[in-house]
Amino acid sequence: MADRTNIAAGIRISTDIEHRPDRPASYRARVRWFDPTTKRRQSLSEGSNSEEEAQERLQAIVQAAQTGLTPSRPPP
Repeated sequence: MADRTNIAAGIRISTDIEHRPDRPASYRARVRWFDPTTKRRQSLSEGSNSEEEAQERLQAIVQAAQTGLTPSRPPP
């Protein structure tokens, strides 16, 4: 993954949670955005055991992105 870098303010991020009952971590939290430097769509996803856990993870990534951190490197 890329290092933490500042990104342009106002980058739009789309999020979704997908339920996949056939997986051990049955909820997938995914965030997507367009990298303004490369003009390519980037994505980050992570498995969670509950929908609430997935929602909390997405919220942390969105908040970090709003402060200028790239979503490809979630906060610790």
